Amino acid sequence: MHLAYRILLPDGRLLSREADGSPIRLGRDPSCEIAVGEAECPMVSGLHARIESSNGGFLLVHESRSNKTLLNDAVIDVSRRIQAGDRLKLGYTGPTIEVISIEARPPAPQPGNEGAAALQTLQADSRHVALLRGSAGAKRIEIGTGGVIGRDPRCEFPLDHPHVSRAHARFVVRDGRVLLLDLGSSNGTFVNGQRLPKPRLLEVGDRIDIGPFSLCFDGTGLASRSRSNNAELSASRLKRVVRDVATAEPLTILDGISLVVRPQELVCILGPSGSGKSTLLAVLSGRLAPDEGAVDINGEDLYADFEALKADIAVVPQKDLLHASLTVEASLRYTAELRLPPDTARDEVDSLVDDVLEAVGLTERRGTAIRNLSGGHLKRASLANELLSRPSLLFLDEVTSGLDEQTDREVMSLLRDIADGGKTVVCVTHSLASVESACHLVVILTRGGRLAFVGTPAEAKQYFGVSRLGEVYAKLDERGPQEWDARFRASPQFQQYVTQRLPVETFNRNTPLRLVRPTGPPRPSFVRQTLVLIGRYASILRGDPQALIAIAAQGLLIAGLLGLVFGRLADVSQTEQRIQRSINLQLLLAISCFWFGANAASKELVKERAIFRHEHHLNLRVGAYFVSKLIVLAAISVVQAAALWTIVQVWCVLPGSALLQLLVLVVLAVAGTACGLLLSALARSEEVATALVPIVVIPQIILAGVVAPVTGAARWLAQGYVTVYWAQDALERLLPQADLALLGKSNTTWSLPVSVILAHAAVAALGTVVLLARTGRDAQ
Repeated sequence: MHLAYRILLPDGRLLSREADGSPIRLGRDPSCEIAVGEAECPMVSGLHARIESSNGGFLLVHESRSNKTLLNDAVIDVSRRIQAGDRLKLGYTGPTIEVISIEARPPAPQPGNEGAAALQTLQADSRHVALLRGSAGAKRIEIGTGGVIGRDPRCEFPLDHPHVSRAHARFVVRDGRVLLLDLGSSNGTFVNGQRLPKPRLLEVGDRIDIGPFSLCFDGTGLASRSRSNNAELSASRLKRVVRDVATAEPLTILDGISLVVRPQELVCILGPSGSGKSTLLAVLSGRLAPDEGAVDINGEDLYADFEALKADIAVVPQKDLLHASLTVEASLRYTAELRLPPDTARDEVDSLVDDVLEAVGLTERRGTAIRNLSGGHLKRASLANELLSRPSLLFLDEVTSGLDEQTDREVMSLLRDIADGGKTVVCVTHSLASVESACHLVVILTRGGRLAFVGTPAEAKQYFGVSRLGEVYAKLDERGPQEWDARFRASPQFQQYVTQRLPVETFNRNTPLRLVRPTGPPRPSFVRQTLVLIGRYASILRGDPQALIAIAAQGLLIAGLLGLVFGRLADVSQTEQRIQRSINLQLLLAISCFWFGANAASKELVKERAIFRHEHHLNLRVGAYFVSKLIVLAAISVVQAAALWTIVQVWCVLPGSALLQLLVLVVLAVAGTACGLLLSALARSEEVATALVPIVVIPQIILAGVVAPVTGAARWLAQGYVTVYWAQDALERLLPQADLALLGKSNTTWSLPVSVILAHAAVAALGTVVLLARTGRDAQ
């Protein structure tokens, strides 16, 4: 690794230096690689700090016992990774060291040392490096005459990350000014936290966010402070108040929470039920805004700049949000197609999927259906699904819930590996079996969402006077929440893990009371997302052959029964009886086709509600999701309707225009599908959705006008709300002219009832989209 930096001394002198991997000592001692005189820098210790190579980057290590070391104006206690654009300071009045660039320069293998070179290659292909490949922060960018910035290595300014489009944005230099324009990137270009809708002249100090790269414009170039595996999460004075359902009184569920989580740290949030663990996780991950307080990621306001930052944040919920009938590999591929830029090539997706499967230890299970995974492997698959886009911050809610002790240990060990690889990992858990061995710090909450402790597991046991972490919960009951809060604020751990870590700007700022959402149009392509979702849904159905057999059996069973009951209609000698039997058969065909659509669609949205909310929070478009469901389910219902009509037509020979009768039944099946999706969007559970289907279908039979004539209010209800009423009207108008004359009807107006059926379908579709959009907003 190669480090370039410059030193600004208090007397105004500016020194430029470089180093290649060897330790750099900083202090007053003349033997230090960076030595400063005592007269110029009295607050610098003899050996104040050092910079050393670590895990493919550089680490700043604090050494002084009497003076502070600051990184980007924040005091560090032990050590901290540094990136291009960072500012190091020895004491409050000492010299400032600006990191210009950090880049990889691997040594060439020496002749005759092929074994060592092979070992180095093998280590470079370890699962940590595979997971983090291409995540190194960019060096300082000199804009020069301008050019394209993007993922393609042929760009003038390449940035290697899945969330960066191949050609993401362009810098245009005119008359000494720099113009920035977005090139239709999938995830957007942001300036000072706002999406860039049109070209903009940059001003000195503007912050440009592209994927996980935060670039500060200084007039001629860009200093990069990549969040990629270098994300520090700072939270200050978080408070959240809700209304108690039982008493209708205000209920505080977070009260003055402050903490800092650094890169390469696995932090576990512990506490009794009702202490606000999941709420804190939602606030820290940007899923929920607090009433008071602030959350920053590398100094950027999470709530104000959420759209620019959210792609770098992954949340693994307690419930596994995977489709059971897909294989592990197929699930990851569809996730990649939905979340990554559309210009991501197939070989890039292959590489990402291979990397993440290796990272979570599922390479040998890649072809296994999700439903056939064990509990531990299922958790790994959920984790892989979120790691696919290489986020820098990972939040997990009760990820080990329901696992045995051995599997719990394996999952927690995996999370530790991920943190050691550079991620910032925050985990809520109630299982303490492996917390001590896996996590770096524990955050312990007490009732009312108050902070009772932050520190290492060993320090927590000493602080509470227990031999096992599990005994802490009993200790918390011995004092009130306010007492625990006050005691911790007076403790050395509060100073070490909260006060000294917390950046001054985060502590002094208060957040707005809501998350700031984008004002520009959504970036993901509607057509592309729809096609991907159709493909995924088709794969889900193919993976469940029993469901496909049941769908096929429905139509065959009903067709067979209708054929047996009605027989060949032409064999009926009496005209009035033949016409009535034809009308009855039409009704049963219409009810069956409507039921095909409504029944198949009634559970599809409600059973995927959690998945939809999760994906919509990232980038899933409501319209694309709805249309994909409507197309696939309507296609299935249309095939069922066509098969049913074909068998009945061959067996019974319905009089009248056969093709127009088929058209009416097909349109009715589509309307039934739209109605079923509306029921699914309304229902709170699959059981409720199932119960709603008869409530909708039975009135279709009663008010169709065949069982008994409908008049007065019944006729008004039928014409306004009963789709089969209009289908029956259309089918009757398609009977032969002689039969229609006996019924007193004409065959010239069948298109009007078909138009009403389509209108019913459109209203149901619109209602479903509105409900889905509301569901998506509720998730945010």
